[in-house]
Amino acid sequence: MRNVARIVPGTAAVFLAIMAILINSPALFYMGTAMFATIGACRLQAWLSVRGLRVERVAPPAVNVGERVNVDIIVWSERRLKRPLVTVNDQLPKRLVLRDRTPSFPIAPSFDQPIHTRYSFVPLRRGLYRWSTIEVIGTDALGLVAMGRVYRTDTADLTVYPAPIPVSLALRPAGGTGVTESESGRYRGAGIEPRGVREYVPGDPQRYVHWASSARTGRLMVKEFEAGASLQAYFCLQRELGSDVGTDANTTFEAMCGHTAYLADQFLRQGAGVGFPGLEDLRQAEFQTDRRRQQIDALLARIEADQNQTLSQSIEQALAGIPDGGTIYVLLSKLDAGLPALIRREARFGWSCLVYDPADYPSKKSIVPNQRATDSPYLHQLRDTGAEVVIMPKVERIG
Repeated sequence: MRNVARIVPGTAAVFLAIMAILINSPALFYMGTAMFATIGACRLQAWLSVRGLRVERVAPPAVNVGERVNVDIIVWSERRLKRPLVTVNDQLPKRLVLRDRTPSFPIAPSFDQPIHTRYSFVPLRRGLYRWSTIEVIGTDALGLVAMGRVYRTDTADLTVYPAPIPVSLALRPAGGTGVTESESGRYRGAGIEPRGVREYVPGDPQRYVHWASSARTGRLMVKEFEAGASLQAYFCLQRELGSDVGTDANTTFEAMCGHTAYLADQFLRQGAGVGFPGLEDLRQAEFQTDRRRQQIDALLARIEADQNQTLSQSIEQALAGIPDGGTIYVLLSKLDAGLPALIRREARFGWSCLVYDPADYPSKKSIVPNQRATDSPYLHQLRDTGAEVVIMPKVERIG
């Protein structure tokens, strides 16, 4: 309706001018001239309404997928003009998948004080996002003409961490290095030197409760011990080009990141060390649980399925930096012909293959049937190596 209202005055003015010429009517000519003048004045007012402004954006540095992001916009007028209401449209990155974006409230910028407005949205895909432009749209007092102007602001950096996707998967015993400690309880390295204290989580043995800290903090605290070599979990996600299948936020790779975030958190709670060979320097990984979670979230937020190497090639290159023992969790959706042979050669590790079915994530470009990791002959090859093979459940909606 607003667009129609903007077109009608101009159309009417042109019609009156034509009719004035055809019937030689001075009255119609004057009416048409007055309408043209009104439209010109409206355009000038709309043009001035978006000039001479200063815009600032305040956005949070990081959120999780599915959490609402509130963005504050502050606008100053650098000229002493009485302006009509303007609206602010933040130009978010096109690759940012979101839902439930709210419009910002119209504001009237003032010369003597900052005017605030706000909008919000819910991100659905993890990643690192940057943007630095805002469009201000203004109209005349009658709302007949709208004009916009783009302002450059300080760059906003938003990190969207993956939302943990619950999945039932036990921490496996390590291969090739002796007895694992994962069977003896959900705590960090029983029988090893004490590391510190942390808050109790379900499953911690009562004999490790640290009563002095519990009394001081008012929360149940337990002793924390160093992890042994066999309580190590390494995650290797398939990042080969063409392996990420799906649409927008519901893709195989997004599901992998969500499951990895959940499993890493669970394994850390059980006292295991968690690493990402080839994606980080394992020697620099923090031991403290909270810091390690932050490191893992940041790592999972930045990785993409954009590599030319196959999964088995990237794992083989990274094995030199992995100490013997521990379990390697391989997450894949596309058949990797070199993976079964690699697992057989590296029996010093435990192996767990988490397989995603591309058919669960429809898209225009999918993996051809004989190249899917869920094909029966390929699953038999993986199981014949002695690796644990888990068909991962379909994720209906991420975030």
